Amino acid sequence: MEITTTNHILSDLWNFHLVLIGISLSIFTLLYSFILNKRDELKTISEQIKNGDISPILAQKERFAIKYISRLKKINTNCLYIFISSSFLCCWSWVTLRIINDCQAMFKQWVMIVIGILTIFLCFYVGFQFIKIYKHYNSETKIRQNG
Repeated sequence: MEITTTNHILSDLWNFHLVLIGISLSIFTLLYSFILNKRDELKTISEQIKNGDISPILAQKERFAIKYISRLKKINTNCLYIFISSSFLCCWSWVTLRIINDCQAMFKQWVMIVIGILTIFLCFYVGFQFIKIYKHYNSETKIRQNG
C-alpha cells in the first residue's frame, strides 16, 4: 500500500473521530440539561411530599422522575465512553498522520490498521447503543388500544 493511501485513510479516520467527538459531546450536554431539569422537578416533588402532600399521583411522578434520571445517566455515561474513545483515536490518528515521518511507512500502516479495527469496534458499540435506545423508545411510546 502506498504511503499516500495510508495518509488519506488516516486523515479520514481523524475526520470521522472529530465528527464523533462533536456528536457525542452535543448529545452529552443535551442529556445533561435534561437531567438537571428533571432533577429540579424531582426536588419540587420531594418538597411537596415532605410538606405532607402524599398523593398516589405525586408518588408516581417521583418514581418516574427517578427512573428517567437514572436512564439518562446511563445513556450519558455511554456518550462519555464514546467521547473518550473517539478523542483517543482522533489524537492517535492525528499524531500518526502529522508527526510520524513518511519514511516509516510500515509503522504508519500498522497504526492505521489498529486504529481502523478499533474504529470498527467503536462503530459497533455506537450502533448497539442506538438500537438499544431505539427499542426502549419504541416500547415506551407504544400506544395500547383496547379492542
